[in-house]
Parts: sequence; structure tokens; C-alpha cells
Amino acid sequence: MKKLILLFMLLFGTLSFATKKLYVGTNAEYKPYEYIENGKIVGFDAELMEAICKKLGYEVVWNNIAFDGLIPALQTNKLDAIIAGMKQTPERQKAVTFSMPYLLVASDEHFILVNKDSKLTSKDELKGLKIGTQLGSVQEEFAKKMTDIDKVILYNSWTGALMDVENNKIDAVILSDTSATEYLKTMKDLKKLDTIKDEKPGASIAFKKGNIELAEASNKAIMELVDEGTYLKILQKYFPEKVDKFLQLYPNQK
Repeated sequence: MKKLILLFMLLFGTLSFATKKLYVGTNAEYKPYEYIENGKIVGFDAELMEAICKKLGYEVVWNNIAFDGLIPALQTNKLDAIIAGMKQTPERQKAVTFSMPYLLVASDEHFILVNKDSKLTSKDELKGLKIGTQLGSVQEEFAKKMTDIDKVILYNSWTGALMDVENNKIDAVILSDTSATEYLKTMKDLKKLDTIKDEKPGASIAFKKGNIELAEASNKAIMELVDEGTYLKILQKYFPEKVDKFLQLYPNQK
């Protein structure tokens, strides 16, 4: 009997250890932050989150869902965390607990993309025109300030919005500068019209409201990754153009 009890305890202990997982949500179409490559979620956010969780002793279980569904999934305990280039806004801060901004050299700029044949010359000409953006994104706020509310066209994916610009179904799309640059490399029927400066804090990891312990542990892990050089390696892989600025901020890196 004692042997059976001991065996049960050993099996239970092994299973408990094996199930120390962190269910992380993202929207993997935001290159180079997070995107699908060979059937796997990759990108700066994905690799950084894997490194953070390794330090904290978690195995990451990825969930790729629509951006506007991420916070509801977190609030209903379907997720433990969100990393999806999500910027802090007053509304989001009421709903979740954020880590520190994790892209330490963020430019906080957004590009307005239009069809390459567009006659528009600046963002000031967009009033009354159709602007596409992702539902629930910070760019949705910009769009609502730039045109009539009924002219803001919301999409579940950036790809759908950009394809509609290419096909002249809408007039413009607002997208973060880095991701916009990536799309411009492959979508030759698009061009940059103008830039919007964003004053809000940069992209952060979201946790369930009140989970300050995990947020602070993640902050600590991020800075440890900086100190040991792992952060720089991930940055070099996905944001090589930001390395010089990073080294100015953290000159002790090798």
C-alpha cells in the first residue's frame, strides 16, 4: 500500500511539474513582431517571450487569435498573458496589468499607407476618406481622429486591410512603422503617404488585471536578458536597424 501511495505521489509530482505552462496569446501577422513561418509562430515578440518564460520556469503554449479577441480571452482565463505589439492605452490599463514596454528602442511611429497610384500628398487630406485599421488596435484611435467615424473600416487582419488598399476599396491604412516597412517590401502596389507620432508607452506584455507579481517578474527577466546579451541577439535578428540605438542606451553590451 505504501508503495502504491509513493508511486502515486511520484506520478502526480511529475505531472504537476510537466504542466507548468503559460498560455500566451498573440496575433501572428505583425512581422517582425510575430508572424507564421513554416507553421510556427516566430518573431521578436515570440522569441523574447520564450526567453522570458525560460527564465521564469514556464513552457509557452501559443494561441494565435484575432487581435480584438486577445483581452477578452485573458479576462476569461483562456490566456495567462498577451504579447502582440500591444501598446498601453488608458482603456487597456483598466482591463489588464501591463509589463514595462519591452521594445527598448521603439520609435513609436506609425505609417499611413496608400495605393501607389494615390494622388494624396499628406495625412491632412484624409478627412472624409476610408481608412482601414485592425479592430481594437491603437491605430483605430488615430483613424477616428483623422476621418469621419463611419469612414473607419475595421478589419480582423492587417492583410485584409492592405489588400483592400491595393484594390482601391479603401483609401489608406495606418500601421506601425516597422510592420509597415515589412509589408512594403512585398506589397508593391502600396506606398507610404505620411507618418503619425505616437506619444503612448510602447508595446508591453499584458497579464490578467491585478497579476502584478507576474508582470514584475517579467520586467526583471527582460532586464536580465539585456544584461546577459540575449536581448541584443534577438534584437539583431529582427530589428538590425535598431541595434546602434540600443548600444547607445546600453553601452556595456558586446
